[in-house]
Amino acid sequence: MNMRKLIFSGMIFVLCAGLSISINAQTAGGGDATSKEYKDKLDDSTKNADGSYSSKTLDPSKKPEDSYLAKFHAIEVIQLLMKENLEQIYLLKVIVSNNKEKPWGDGFKKAYEGYKLAMELYYRRNVIYARLNFENNRKDISILLEIIAKEYRKETDDLLSNCAARIMELHLNEQTKSDPNKTEELFKNQMRLRISYGQLDDGIVSFDNKNFVSSILHYRVAKTYAIKILEDLSKKEESEKLSKDMQKVKADNLNRIFDVSDNKDTSGTGGTTKKTGP
Repeated sequence: MNMRKLIFSGMIFVLCAGLSISINAQTAGGGDATSKEYKDKLDDSTKNADGSYSSKTLDPSKKPEDSYLAKFHAIEVIQLLMKENLEQIYLLKVIVSNNKEKPWGDGFKKAYEGYKLAMELYYRRNVIYARLNFENNRKDISILLEIIAKEYRKETDDLLSNCAARIMELHLNEQTKSDPNKTEELFKNQMRLRISYGQLDDGIVSFDNKNFVSSILHYRVAKTYAIKILEDLSKKEESEKLSKDMQKVKADNLNRIFDVSDNKDTSGTGGTTKKTGP
């Protein structure tokens, strides 16, 4: 009886040991396979848009929060920037198309491609990285708008200086005091110049507040008044030449793309527009 118990106990021990070895082997093999699969097929939602965040450079501190609340806030930001960035990209499209001699093409292309990538991530429902790309896109747009606003300020200042000189000539003309028409012309253009300089000042304030779109719009209004002053105070031949030279600026002031090929401007808010995107 004791012998049977001893043999039975020995058999149980051998079976348990064998089972333990088998389980450990399977667990080890399965664990390695699962780990390798995870490293080789890291989910897209844990990668940066450029693929830099991968299993080889895994840095949890750089991974954005991916919670439900983070996704909810990301969608709110995306809805705002999706519209805002697109409007500013169109503004850039008009400006760059009207100023092809300026080195702004590469900056516009970067903004255009950045927006397209952010939208692609959004459509793939990767809202965390879509938000990051929309925010980066906003920065790229802002950098280019700042450069353009500086250039527009210089152009506006030059135009207004020219206007001030023309008005001074009219003011010193001996016929101005005796001719009611000349007096009215002087008064009218003085008012235009005051409005223009007011718009220039508003543009500078907007620029200082980092509101570059508003700054550009103020400069456009100032340039519109300045051109009108110069046309009004120039001789007929000079005025006609000025009007022709300023056609592109006039179109830009209306946020339209000037088409040099047929000497027409194409509306940006309706009808046919000239294709200028990358």
